[in-house]
Amino acid sequence: MYMLSVKSGVLSCPVCEGHALKCHTCVASNEDDCNRQGSASCPQYADACSTITGPNTVMKSCTYKAFCDKANGGNSGAKMECCFGDDCNGPHRSHSYGEHRHNGAGALASSPVLLVAALLLRLAFSRL
Repeated sequence: MYMLSVKSGVLSCPVCEGHALKCHTCVASNEDDCNRQGSASCPQYADACSTITGPNTVMKSCTYKAFCDKANGGNSGAKMECCFGDDCNGPHRSHSYGEHRHNGAGALASSPVLLVAALLLRLAFSRL
């Protein structure tokens, strides 16, 4: 059961308070152009940042660890990297916390649903 309390006339819920992950979000033809597009706060349950790179394409966004875990193997030329700290997929990736790297080509190529989900996430973040 959640506990609500009133402190100085303000309703607070300690369990409800949380920190939204921030990730770089962009779609560009190269890393530098992508990094110039900045970062955004992720939706409530997004727990990872991703960078998907392919021929002449870089896409960065908020994502879910479960999606990262599905990204394994493949030879289509696309690569997916996931990390789990604020702006860890930005220009200074050395500051990430627990970076996981997966080749997401196999997961993306073998599952159109995952590809569509990634594109829909990107579209949703571009409208925020």
